[in-house]
Amino acid sequence: METVKVSKGRHFLKKGDRLKGLFVILQGNVRVISENDEFRMNAGGIVGLPESLSDSYVCEYVAETDCMLYAFPYRTVEDYKKIFTEDEKYVAVFAMGAAHQADMMLRRYDTFYKKAREFYRFLSESFGEYQKLCGELEMPKKQIAGLNTLAPVEIEEPIQPWVGAYYERMSALPLAALDQQLARDYVIGTGAISNAVFWMRKAMELVGTVKSYLREHKDLLLSAAPENLFRMYFELAKKAAYAGADISAVQQKIAELIDFARKIGFYPEQLVSSNLEEYENYDFTLTAQAESGSQEEEEVAELYEEGIDYLTEILEYSGCREEKAQSFRALLKEYKNLPDMLATTDDVRRLRRKITDDFYAIYELCFFHSLNGGYMPTSVKMFLNFGFMDEDLAGKENTRSLFEAAGRMRRCKASNVYTIYEWLMSIYRGENEPSRNEFDMDYTGYLNEQKKTGKITAAQVPLLAKDRQEKLKFEMQNMFVSTNRATYGKISTFCPILYKDDIIGSVEHMLVTAEKANEALDEIRKIDFSLFYREVGFSDPEHEVNMEMIQKEVIPYIILMPNAGSKAMMWQETAGIKKDTQARFIFPILTASDVGELMVEVCGRFRWEMCRKIQGVRWNDITEASLTSEYNDYIQYYRKNHDLSADAKEKVKNALYKSKNNYREVFVKDYQSWIRYESKGSFRLNKVARDIIFRYCPFNKAIRTELKVNPMYREMFEKYEILKDRKARHMLLWYDRYQKKGGTITEELQVNKDFYDL
Repeated sequence: METVKVSKGRHFLKKGDRLKGLFVILQGNVRVISENDEFRMNAGGIVGLPESLSDSYVCEYVAETDCMLYAFPYRTVEDYKKIFTEDEKYVAVFAMGAAHQADMMLRRYDTFYKKAREFYRFLSESFGEYQKLCGELEMPKKQIAGLNTLAPVEIEEPIQPWVGAYYERMSALPLAALDQQLARDYVIGTGAISNAVFWMRKAMELVGTVKSYLREHKDLLLSAAPENLFRMYFELAKKAAYAGADISAVQQKIAELIDFARKIGFYPEQLVSSNLEEYENYDFTLTAQAESGSQEEEEVAELYEEGIDYLTEILEYSGCREEKAQSFRALLKEYKNLPDMLATTDDVRRLRRKITDDFYAIYELCFFHSLNGGYMPTSVKMFLNFGFMDEDLAGKENTRSLFEAAGRMRRCKASNVYTIYEWLMSIYRGENEPSRNEFDMDYTGYLNEQKKTGKITAAQVPLLAKDRQEKLKFEMQNMFVSTNRATYGKISTFCPILYKDDIIGSVEHMLVTAEKANEALDEIRKIDFSLFYREVGFSDPEHEVNMEMIQKEVIPYIILMPNAGSKAMMWQETAGIKKDTQARFIFPILTASDVGELMVEVCGRFRWEMCRKIQGVRWNDITEASLTSEYNDYIQYYRKNHDLSADAKEKVKNALYKSKNNYREVFVKDYQSWIRYESKGSFRLNKVARDIIFRYCPFNKAIRTELKVNPMYREMFEKYEILKDRKARHMLLWYDRYQKKGGTITEELQVNKDFYDL
């Protein structure tokens, strides 16, 4: 027996180490970490008792404070005889320590078992109440597989209540009484200790079973992912409010969900607070009004009729003044009577400019009218989604096709695909922040600039920052106006009113549906698998992860402008300062161009601009390796590059000339070749460009496997695999440590793991 001092933070006994002794804690606290649990032992506790019936330690022991322990050599139960023979008083000391620890573990088991049963009961009842409310409110029921199959925690041999009651009484006995009861008999003492250790180990095992059950199912109630009961109730409240129903019962249940989540103690306060804040900040009164303008129009599609005066319906719906309506009619008549509507003379340009200004003014009026709900004529839907205003300008057959398309706009919507009308609605509801303007200034920056120039006061800034109408106007007057013109493609002759000469073939063929857009996006993601992955920080101090970088895929928003155009734009690489927010790609809603080709071009620009954003001012600093810095260096000094042949240098020179010395556009053209040709083994790039692009835009595993037989690729692929495997090993090591500390591999961590298999 000897006194041992252990400094704070020291990991002095490790799981799997051979059993070498028992340690009575004289001073300090020790953290015990089992496979599925963690708890603290204080002075009087005996370190190693759970392992005393085995030959190795089953827990990790870490000193929480500076500790002093009394060490007893121990390998088997027979060693108790030696310990107790040397000093008979230790029979009661060890038996009391064992009773206390058994009582503590049995209490933990009882606590977690009750929580698991309470969790199951609450979740089952809440899910049943959700289904009942959906029926009463006549709303569709959302289903989550885990809720439909939820069952109580299964324990084959639960610990009987008498065991807990027994050790509760035993641990309450004073040491003198226990000493008298055991009569300092080492045989009786050894039996008492061994019995306590048995129940201690049994309780530890069942705590692990119960905690595994709770870890597996807790996300069903509340999580960062969208599939959980809280979200189901939240969405039910939104839909019911939109329908004008009384949502007080739903709101009462949501309050109960939040209270239970806090009381049960499984959920980080930050998670609970963020979900509650989103719910409390949601304006359900606004939903009933504003979302009515965003209802699924295709559910109430009208039958096409001949002889509709579309322009009159649009102007009347907008509510513009009569003199303004008459003025616009006159401008439109003058425009239709031009001998050449695509002329670029000064008088025609001025006419188009006036029409354009009036178009956006009328669009704004129609949009704000739609927020009031009520009936929206199909002519207005055609105007808001396609820029249609006049049957003569659009052509009779095209008008009929547009009328039918306007009744089925759902095809142009997905979680990441918006028509311009739906996008503006999302800005008004506060679901998305306004885009940056053409001067790369966001809404906050714009307000600050207005304050600097004296156009608004400092007191107005916070008010305008929360004003949804002002945010909407900012989006309409900046992003909408700029991108509508740019995606049209022919800037010098742009007029926002849909014109028949811009419709090539049929409306149905030109319509960019959500399916077409996402299919084009997915085709590129299959090749350039890391395109939308970004490194973000992950931390979980509770399980000793301070900061690790993980990969997160962020799919961009695709916004469809109301025109028949030929261009697409990468408007923003992120939605704000945070780099894990969606990019914003802008497409025309009608196009004769190949959507796939437009998407490749846009993704190339995204690659470049995303790298610039991450690198900041050092985007072209070759001392810090990145896609933009290396490509910039390659283009700038291509004439001196000995790895380029004379023919290759001439091609670079021609590419620069065609791109007007814009290095980004040279890269975009090379990226298009990379996706369309190089991925199929058809060489279009020179050695230097190929090497740079592969390092930052690697092919997926299937393509690498197919192409690695080619010596042009082999060396690049081998270097890439070495670097990838190095990062994967680091990831697996910290995942292993994290799980041993009690951390759980969440969906975001699994995505990061899967990334290294792509």
